[in-house]
Amino acid sequence: MKENIVMSTLLEKHYATFGSSCPIIGCLHMQALPGTPFSDSKITLKNQIERLKRDAYTLQDAGFDAVVFANEGDRPYITPVGFDTVANYVRIATEVIEELSIPYGCGVLIDPFATLAAAKALEAKFVRTYVTGSYEGLFGSQKFNPGEIFRYQKQIEATDVRVYTYFEPHAGTCLDVRSSEEMLEAGIANLPIAGALFGGAHAGLPPEASHIVRLKEEFTEVPLIIGSGGTAENISKLLPHADGVIVGTSIKKDGILWNNVDPVRAKRFVKAAKNL
Repeated sequence: MKENIVMSTLLEKHYATFGSSCPIIGCLHMQALPGTPFSDSKITLKNQIERLKRDAYTLQDAGFDAVVFANEGDRPYITPVGFDTVANYVRIATEVIEELSIPYGCGVLIDPFATLAAAKALEAKFVRTYVTGSYEGLFGSQKFNPGEIFRYQKQIEATDVRVYTYFEPHAGTCLDVRSSEEMLEAGIANLPIAGALFGGAHAGLPPEASHIVRLKEEFTEVPLIIGSGGTAENISKLLPHADGVIVGTSIKKDGILWNNVDPVRAKRFVKAAKNL
């Protein structure tokens, strides 16, 4: 009975965070930040700010429930990121926030400490990040210690920031051979997380519909968000089994991640997701 009460509270807080039980969350992708391999010295921070302001307006006009700032442009990712990344990320987001009237979150790839620090500074309502697991893959080795991460969250007084975490690898292999169900069950029981994110093998790929269905059937009271791969064509089949979706690539001009948000694609996605 006690476990059911905790689970129910997660969904209540999920709704309170987004003002929706199944939020449609759009990505505000920054271009590669200064000092990273794909950065362009001709793109100034002012350019970045103006670009994201346009995307913020487009997403709100299309009817998105929330947005999340993202630095996918900083590939290949490192853990931890440098102080310069955090400084530039917060500088850009601070300006763009002035244009937002919907909830916003943070995700500094792939560094949970930087993510929480940025969220605290920006007064973000939620984060998407990794807090547990060991991974090997395209971006080298990553090992996340939840005890250290959540103690840091407590130390910087950011416990009001809702933490949505992945339990599966990003372009790599998880050294924890337990099933997603086993990892999620242990995570909910032992970590102060708000919910879980599930996606495909890498950014832009969707989770298998059957995978989401199985997870939701077992964890009915745990917020599960589709973290990648949502499109106007597949979202009506995926979203009934989830508690939200984060979308980026498919709503960009020509379906290219690094382009600005396409107003037509964005509105088409919201219409499909909300059955309008």
